[in-house]
Amino acid sequence: MSHVQGFDSMDEMFEVMQAAEDEANASLTPVQVALRDQTEDTVYWVRAIPDWDLVIYGIVPPNAETQKGADFNVNENRARGYLTGTAYSAAGENGEPGDTHVSQVIAVSEETFRLAQMLGWPTFSMLREPENFALGHRLYLHERANRA
Repeated sequence: MSHVQGFDSMDEMFEVMQAAEDEANASLTPVQVALRDQTEDTVYWVRAIPDWDLVIYGIVPPNAETQKGADFNVNENRARGYLTGTAYSAAGENGEPGDTHVSQVIAVSEETFRLAQMLGWPTFSMLREPENFALGHRLYLHERANRA
């Protein structure tokens, strides 16, 4: 769960944010580094949040495509670990554009992403239902590969 932290100044807030970003980037797995650095192809990711019974499924277009509509430098953002794309879940079936830090996700294949889409973006608890077993198994295998 998240918490709220107060700051005495904007400078202090930005220092704490930079330290957290540096710590997150230092802890990336090799697969997460590869996901971050793969800027010329579309990539797919998943983030499971069991406490909220939520699984978020993300798609990130190539940086050049994303840059066309962005008012920030997508390459710099990606180098800092942020994946700019669209996230889908049972709570947001139509997708929500934004950034997700690569330290919070596991890389998945396009096939796994499309299966989740076909199944209606199953929640964490729904992965235990028979019709979602194949997706749950794929996510388990991706997670193992990402942690290796």
